[in-house]
Amino acid sequence: MSADNPVVRRYTIPLERYPHLNENQTIHDAVQVIMAYTCGENERLRYSEILVINDQNKLVGRINLQSILMGLDSRLVELAKVKKFEGKGTDFPNLTIMWEDSFFEGCSRQSGKAIKTFLTPIRHIVKGGDPLLKALSIMLSTNEVILPVLEEEAVVGVIRLEEIFKGISTRCRL
Repeated sequence: MSADNPVVRRYTIPLERYPHLNENQTIHDAVQVIMAYTCGENERLRYSEILVINDQNKLVGRINLQSILMGLDSRLVELAKVKKFEGKGTDFPNLTIMWEDSFFEGCSRQSGKAIKTFLTPIRHIVKGGDPLLKALSIMLSTNEVILPVLEEEAVVGVIRLEEIFKGISTRCRL
């Protein structure tokens, strides 16, 4: 590998600048952490998932916006299994309207649930010294857009497709 070929470490977002929580924290905590990472005039969310660590600071999974929302009402889990749902335009508009009221009444009661019950396991990681193209190949073959970055078995941050794109564009002088 050439000395000027980009490696993951150079494009990693450090863990202290990326949303992460302990597995025992709650849905409410997850929402607060995600909402703390906004940008721009309309305060858009910068990230759509959180890394989750255990009490030993080991990476145990991730939780994304969909998982947080499904944690607020178990009916959303069932809804996610349905392949086609169009809301009020379906044959069941009254059911949708009735469900909406109970959802908003109940979601704050569910916010105290621990996020560990909604985790998605980490299936792919990269190391800081790995070539950028290795991270890209993992993302392309798995449809992931964020990979945790480890150094000596400890999570140090993440690399996103956006950083890989920037690194490759710079290296290719595009």
